[in-house]
Amino acid sequence: MRTLIKLGLFLLLVGLLLWATIEVYLPRWAETTKDLPQAALVRLDNGTPLKEFADRLQANGVIDCSICFRFWVRFRRSYSLFQAGPYRFENKVSPLDIARKVESGEIWQPFELQFVIPEGFTLKQVIERLLAREVGTREEIEESTKDADLLARYKIPGPNVEGYLFPATYSFVSKPPVRIIFEKMIDTFFQTLPPSLGEDLKASKISLHQAVIIASLIERETELDEERPFVSEVIWNRLKAGEPLGIDAALIYGISDYQGDIKWEHLRDRKNPYNSRIHKGLPPTPIGAISMESLLAVFHPTKLGYRFYVLSNDGSKKHHFTKTLKEHNLYVKQLIEASRKN
Repeated sequence: MRTLIKLGLFLLLVGLLLWATIEVYLPRWAETTKDLPQAALVRLDNGTPLKEFADRLQANGVIDCSICFRFWVRFRRSYSLFQAGPYRFENKVSPLDIARKVESGEIWQPFELQFVIPEGFTLKQVIERLLAREVGTREEIEESTKDADLLARYKIPGPNVEGYLFPATYSFVSKPPVRIIFEKMIDTFFQTLPPSLGEDLKASKISLHQAVIIASLIERETELDEERPFVSEVIWNRLKAGEPLGIDAALIYGISDYQGDIKWEHLRDRKNPYNSRIHKGLPPTPIGAISMESLLAVFHPTKLGYRFYVLSNDGSKKHHFTKTLKEHNLYVKQLIEASRKN
């Protein structure tokens, strides 16, 4: 009798341990993320036993316990739902992440074409980047940027797609036609527009194209998000006062053979429609790719009375914003003196 009682207690203890393992320990283990030092590529072939797949995951450092993974999948998931294919795991990953990815069939596919469009990139720079990726000839690419059907489809009023190519990383499994690449960049632009855009345009009494032009000026004038509303205020104040914007980024955009130096002949060139030292109002087109931070700054400028700004002389990329020309000239003088010392 005592032997039976001991056996019963032993079986009860085993059952409790098994229950605790399945219901408590394994679920917690499955949700625990692991930092991968580098990306791991693990393949699941049709007919691969669960043990072999779990061993592959452990051998590649994706999980730290092959047996735990096998038990967890057996009792908490359905291995029959795992889809065959190559899978890439990187950064932080948990067994639960692995199961969800393999169940949904998020297989890894190497990209035949991948490129980055940084914020502020001009259309000319985009063209050069695409040429470097060998996606087409210069003629094909340039024709696509001003294709009438493409511009009409997206209701872009400018002569080309400048300003409507959203800065991002673009990846294609296979190399597509040039037009498809531009459609992807423009689609991303419109998909990323803020929900408040319609109300903001109405309140500001400007068109989307005008907003994109102003945003492109802001984008090229400062790299700091916190400064964008300040630059926006200066632009708005000068527009309302009927003064030239005096933005050299626009002036440079209109110089076809710009070599890195603004010369007196550039400053006096009235034939350059982007010469904002002479011509009042907005330049005729955007001057580069814009971030949504710059676009939002168009509609939400500061209201501190700023009309001027100049780069700080401390190398921080910050600007001094001022209300008067006298104060502005003082900071300009400091910048010139600092540059001479360097």
